Formats: sequence, structure tokens, C-alpha cells
Amino acid sequence: MDVMVTQVDDILAPTDLARLHPLSFWDALVIRAALAARCSVLYSEDLQHGFRIDGLEITNPFVDTM
Repeated sequence: MDVMVTQVDDILAPTDLARLHPLSFWDALVIRAALAARCSVLYSEDLQHGFRIDGLEITNPFVDTM
């Protein structure tokens, strides 16, 4: 597992995400970290299932897909 070093942009960018989308700053911070880590899927039961942003898809692992 790689450790990511936080840069100033990693703290400032969530502010823009939260302003542009219906997200809290903290949710935007998690999304920014996932994007910086080049994740394609973020598993969360708190965020909107199916929401996509910059190649990242939010997936609720508890949503019944059948």
C-alpha cells in the first residue's frame, strides 16, 4: 500500500468540490483523496450511490443490485 503525502492542493480542492456539488467539505475531502490515489471506485454508504466525478464512481456496497 502506498502512502500519499498531502499537498496544499489536496486541502484546497475539496472546497471547490463542496461548492460545485451537494457535498460536505469532509465528503469532498474523501473524494479528493480517492481521486489523488487514482481510485476508480469509492465504497461508501454515506454518499450518493452511482455518483461519478472525474472517473471516480461512488458505490454503496449495501445497495441491493438484484
